[in-house]
Amino acid sequence: MFDFWKFYKGLLKRTDYFDNYWEQFPEGRLLRFKAETLSLLEDNVRDKDAKGLANILAVIYNDGADSDYTSILLSLLDETWHTSEEDIVEILELIKDPESVQKLYDVAVNVPDYDEMRALAKKCMWALSAISTPDAINKLKVLAKSDDTIIKENAVFQLEQVVKRN
Repeated sequence: MFDFWKFYKGLLKRTDYFDNYWEQFPEGRLLRFKAETLSLLEDNVRDKDAKGLANILAVIYNDGADSDYTSILLSLLDETWHTSEEDIVEILELIKDPESVQKLYDVAVNVPDYDEMRALAKKCMWALSAISTPDAINKLKVLAKSDDTIIKENAVFQLEQVVKRN
């Protein structure tokens, strides 16, 4: 029987990041620990605990997420006390909640100075492609007209992926 709390406490204490710690986590994004992860996510936001946030986002990514997570994840994209933006966007991609479209677009066009390769913008475009609503597709079309070559090329690629899936 998997003990969530033992796993989570071990995750916070571990120092060897090349170990096989995650092998013990149950496979499949089945939302087995939704109550625990939502509670821990809220605690980390309240306490502005960047390390705790990074760890619980990893757990959420592996356990799965649904639209109950959307609001708090979107609010985290406006915060500056953590560096987990890419992880948050990856979870939003899993959720595919149309409520995320505008924020994902806003994040994609507001490229941080340090992000020369546009990693965060690319992840936002992947998420918009996964959401694939008319609004998300329109945002990708706008991004495909960007003066930023990297953003433009990736938006065009994601639009092509949408066409292939449909």
